[in-house]
Amino acid sequence: ENDINARHPMDLRYMKFVRLLLRMIDSWPHQQLRDSQPVRFRDSRFLFIEGAGVGIGGLFYVRSHYKVLPFLEIGQTYLTIFLSIVATQRVTIAWFKSFREVITEFVLKIHLFYFRHKSKYTENMYQRINRLCSVFVAFVAVEVLIGIFLFNLMPFLNNYKKGMFNQELPAGKVFEHSINYSLPYVDCYTNLIGYIVMTLINIICTYDCGMFFSGVDFCIAVIVFHIWGHLKILDHRLRTFPTPVQMRGHQSDDPGDDLMYTKEENMKAAAMLKDIIEYHGMIMRFMTKTSEAFGPTLCLYYVFHQVSGCILLLECSSLDPESLGRYAGLTVTLFQLLIQVSVIVELLGTQSETLKDAAYSMPWECMDTSNRRTVLFLLHNVQEPIRFKPMGIVSVGVQTMATIIKTSF
Repeated sequence: ENDINARHPMDLRYMKFVRLLLRMIDSWPHQQLRDSQPVRFRDSRFLFIEGAGVGIGGLFYVRSHYKVLPFLEIGQTYLTIFLSIVATQRVTIAWFKSFREVITEFVLKIHLFYFRHKSKYTENMYQRINRLCSVFVAFVAVEVLIGIFLFNLMPFLNNYKKGMFNQELPAGKVFEHSINYSLPYVDCYTNLIGYIVMTLINIICTYDCGMFFSGVDFCIAVIVFHIWGHLKILDHRLRTFPTPVQMRGHQSDDPGDDLMYTKEENMKAAAMLKDIIEYHGMIMRFMTKTSEAFGPTLCLYYVFHQVSGCILLLECSSLDPESLGRYAGLTVTLFQLLIQVSVIVELLGTQSETLKDAAYSMPWECMDTSNRRTVLFLLHNVQEPIRFKPMGIVSVGVQTMATIIKTSF
């Protein structure tokens, strides 16, 4: 009901969720949107120090334990180091002007809310994207909560099975943590108080890491869904471009008149073509800005999945209950995130491919020479699919995902 009565994109529930996630990592452009103030104690500089501290602490842990611990136990520390690198980079994304401009332009200009009144089809597409984003919100929220819970639950269960909470600790056993790093002056591996302190710190760190990943991923997904909606609208406008008969609303009495536009109709067609080209240009310009803003994030994200996939599959390759219990869930989760992001960004390339046929299906043969040249110009513009190209290097999508999974195996 709240979404039906919305008077601004930020009145929509899923947009409020986007704002909440980005506010939790101090990435919402408050000044540009003249919106609510940042959340206290969530300053990006503090979060950057937190993420960097986890990574550096993990490196110190690896340095002091890699000779005494098997790869099965120390492998998770490598993963948390890479996770901290990705999380730390995502904290810095809001420091760049390009990111703030993309979010601001999306909220104030690109959101389908501003186009819903154009036609019945645009209204239906707006409602369709709203439902899609609302379902995705619920999915992401459940995904994050389950991920944070399980990531911290498994070490607790392993400690319980080993009898680490008994009055006397088992000989030669140490506490297992979700994140391992060396803390000065704190014995968190054989002392219960130290274990509790480190567990609380790890819960906070895993919560923040969940915010870093889900906040940026959901922001990218919402933007992609709306660009996909714009492409669907553009495709519909091209395929339903009125013929001379449709523009007049009736058949002409003179034979042959139905085959060509009149002078006045060519003027109307020229105005419609101009509007279509400007609409396509708006989509292309915003897509270019989005690729620039999220380029480094996606590049690092795919590198992380390549590295983590190899480590996790190597950890699970022994197929013993201990390694599977420790790493199987994390492996499935990370591959699911890779597939999720790749399929979402692939929507753009798949939909933009249809614009070629849609542009050629226009009744260009009924137009005068000037309008035919305009259609030719439009046909040339839609030849290249619209895809995410992080840092202008390579398009990402399902093919990139398949390459990473194949290489990992």
